[in-house]
Amino acid sequence: PTAPEPEAKPEDLYASLQQQLRRANDAIPDPVMTAKLSRLEELSARIFALAKKDPDKKAQLQKFMDYYLPTALKLLETYAELQAQGIEGENITEYQHRIESAMDTLVTAFEAQLDKLFQSDALDVSADVAALEGMLNLDGLTGPDFH
Repeated sequence: PTAPEPEAKPEDLYASLQQQLRRANDAIPDPVMTAKLSRLEELSARIFALAKKDPDKKAQLQKFMDYYLPTALKLLETYAELQAQGIEGENITEYQHRIESAMDTLVTAFEAQLDKLFQSDALDVSADVAALEGMLNLDGLTGPDFH
C-alpha cells in the first residue's frame, strides 16, 4: 500500500495560491483585469502574512481558503481561456463581463476579509487605550487639572 500524501504546510499552500494568482494575472492581458488581479494578489499576500504570523487567524480563513480563493482562480482561468479564443461572440463577451464584475466583488470581499482579521486586534487595542486613559485620569496626568 502506498503512503498517504503528506498534507501541505500552510506556508506551502499560501505560496502555491500566490503563484496561481500570479500565473492567472500573467495570462490575462486586459489592463483593467490586471489591475483587479494585482489588488487580489496584494490583499491575498497580506492575508496570508497575517495567517502565518498568527496561526489563530487560520480558522477565520477556512471559507476564504476552501471556497472564495479557489473559485476566484477557477473564474480567472476561464477568463484567460475565453480571451485566448480571440472570438467576440455574444456568449464569450457575456461570460467575460460577468467574470469582470465578479472580480470587483472579490476585491471588496478580500478587503473585508483582511479587515475582519484585524477585528480582534482592534478590540485589544481599544481595551488597552481605554485602560491607559483611565489610569492616566486616575493619576491626574490628563485633563484640565494637569499643568
